[in-house]
Amino acid sequence: MPIVRLPGGALRDEIREPLYDTIDLTAGAVTSGGVFFQDVQGKSLVQTNLNQSKQLQTAVSFRVQGMAVDAQNSYAANEQVLPLVLEQSSLKLKIGEKDYWSGPMRFAAGRIWSDVAGKTDAVYSQHGAAAVAAIILTGKHVVDINPLQSFEVTWSIDPFTAAEQAIATVAADTKLRYVCSLKGLKRRPVQ
Repeated sequence: MPIVRLPGGALRDEIREPLYDTIDLTAGAVTSGGVFFQDVQGKSLVQTNLNQSKQLQTAVSFRVQGMAVDAQNSYAANEQVLPLVLEQSSLKLKIGEKDYWSGPMRFAAGRIWSDVAGKTDAVYSQHGAAAVAAIILTGKHVVDINPLQSFEVTWSIDPFTAAEQAIATVAADTKLRYVCSLKGLKRRPVQ
């Protein structure tokens, strides 16, 4: 149970703020997924808002009310990468020693949207619903991350066929950025 009151009985500072982390698929790399929230050192605020890997700071807790994965592409050479990776991917949310959600990435990412301009070299696609979170946890189904408790989202990608591997390889001089976010309430000491 998260600490929501201070020793004197007052409520702690509570803000609606997602926890997020990024994994970049880089040019030519074998697409294998990774673990979100695992390696946060050296990342900028664009990539993560955690200060330490796999856990919150002392006296900071988080109530998970949803989860989403967002990615976008503006390179014609990567037009097929997002849909293929999405189709072959799964996620597992683990807090402490328990798995709290697992399933296909498409459930957390929403639908694919694509806009191809009149030219063959202009394309834009993204996955991620227009909603705040594709996976919503409410009422008794919220999950709390206690201070200093470990958490992670493991991203697994099933093997591609040889033909799919060629299409699902990120093009030279480009990258695809995948951002996993846990939506909810951050509880922290009053400052």
